[in-house]
Amino acid sequence: MKKAQTNQVKHTDGADEACVESADVEFAEPQGGDPPSATVRDADKTTAAPEQSVEQEDTFESLREKIESLKDTLLRTKADFVNTQRRNEKSRLDAVQFANVELMRSLLGVLDDFERSLSATGTAEDVKTILDGVGLIYQNLKKALCDHGLESIEAIDKPFDPHVHEAVMQQPSADCEPNTVVTEVAKGYRLKDRVIRPAKVVVSKALESPPDAAKTPTDDRAGGAESTVDEQA
Repeated sequence: MKKAQTNQVKHTDGADEACVESADVEFAEPQGGDPPSATVRDADKTTAAPEQSVEQEDTFESLREKIESLKDTLLRTKADFVNTQRRNEKSRLDAVQFANVELMRSLLGVLDDFERSLSATGTAEDVKTILDGVGLIYQNLKKALCDHGLESIEAIDKPFDPHVHEAVMQQPSADCEPNTVVTEVAKGYRLKDRVIRPAKVVVSKALESPPDAAKTPTDDRAGGAESTVDEQA
């Protein structure tokens, strides 16, 4: 306990004298001997603790919501990716399976021409009519294939090219340079920029020299000298 001294002033009626009495006043000290300022700080800490706890709970709740949102987004993205893969695989299989639809459709007309020609052979009176029908079918078939990018490879009188030609034999020729295509055994074809069948060809080569031409003038002179020696002997 602390004591403080206070002054009490009494005024008397009609007197100029003042009587001052002193009195002791007691103050209660905080427990533990802490000063009053320390007690105030402790009270502030006690009040701030619940506020911090509330803020942490709000932060945890916000993070929990963000995590759940990210999980949901991840699952949806994964499902979309799987569905896209399935659609792409189906499209690829369809493209492979029905890649020749347009070609088959264009060949149906050629098939119809063949059927009409076969049915007309029994009533045709001359061979020319049949040949004209076969020629028409050939032109229609060639056009249908060319419309889809098929083209023939030129070979006759061309230099031999192993990328587009396949040599089946060599033939001596004096009319053209060696390694020149002189005969086409089977046509070659390319589809757009890809060779699907090289042309089978016969390639020229240089003429072989006769055995007598292989002798040199020196050999002839040597042979004449030997005959002269034999005569002298």
